[in-house]
Amino acid sequence: MVVYYRITESDDEIERMVAVLAWWFSKLLKHTGRVHKPFNSVLGERFFCHWDVPCSATSGSSDVSRREDTASSSITNVSVGTDETVDKLRVEYITEQVSHHPPVSAFTYRCSERGIEAVGIDHIKAKFTGLSATVAPGSESKGIFVTLKQRGNETYKCTHPTGSIVGWLRGTLKVQMIENSYIVCAKSGLAAVVEFKEERWFSKDKGNVSGKVFRYNESIFGDKIASWRLKDIPKTCEVVATFGGSWDQQVTVQRIKGPERLLIDMAALRIADKSVKPLEEQGDLESRRVWEPVASKMRQGKFAEASRTKRAIEENQRTLAAGRKERGEAFVPALFKPDYSASGRPELLDNAPINM
Repeated sequence: MVVYYRITESDDEIERMVAVLAWWFSKLLKHTGRVHKPFNSVLGERFFCHWDVPCSATSGSSDVSRREDTASSSITNVSVGTDETVDKLRVEYITEQVSHHPPVSAFTYRCSERGIEAVGIDHIKAKFTGLSATVAPGSESKGIFVTLKQRGNETYKCTHPTGSIVGWLRGTLKVQMIENSYIVCAKSGLAAVVEFKEERWFSKDKGNVSGKVFRYNESIFGDKIASWRLKDIPKTCEVVATFGGSWDQQVTVQRIKGPERLLIDMAALRIADKSVKPLEEQGDLESRRVWEPVASKMRQGKFAEASRTKRAIEENQRTLAAGRKERGEAFVPALFKPDYSASGRPELLDNAPINM
């Protein structure tokens, strides 16, 4: 199985695109279980964590890290495989809530030993229609940008899928992926279109996702791929691989004139423990420090007290916002440069106070 820190390994550009696809599907793991409502991150809230991934992990096991502490996660790390040069690889995750209206978080996710970095903006929009709710990327979210520095800064733009929350009548909520997503790499001239098939409760279809990897001309098609479905891919774009299956179970991939093989097995993935500093070593705006008073009450089953504590935190934020408005002060992020909106690719400040 090809995973996040191994994306950069292959000298074959098609295999690197396939590896990005495997990682892209793996980050959907957080949507395969129960539907949860996260805390509403406060302005300036930040979260730091890392994973020290053993390079001696066998191909039969997988480690996936999933965000539990902040509303600003889009990235999930999977680690499998071997490395002959180091015992462990460190993967770091850094995020900050940079806007509250609308709620926007900037993040970066990096493995320095492999020269891999993923950055993006988390901003969602929700829509309620009848018996379902859809959650889609908001206007500030341009996708996740994965850069392979060891491959001449080869960058993959990976857009987010749209999720549909169903099961309201049955009382068992689940997430279905709908509509299309795409991955493009201008440097290699490769792109992938991922097409989700909306599931029906009476349907017996076994697959809910399909897609193609193809070559494209950036100058001709670069700004058009975002609107393509699979049927819209021009015949002039050479298809080099196809993939399909069930995004929440197994997805297979097949290169043209090659054998079909497993791309990702979601059932085989397991959650990896992240390393976070103890509460007493965290700053006042770090996620666990902000929300521990609420979380502790919830763990004790004291939900009324938890609600009152949550409201107190939110009221304090409104007071701080009113004070900034009165003084004519704009909020300035502590970790990221403020000019992230146009590109959707946030940059860390050189002197960002990272508490890893």
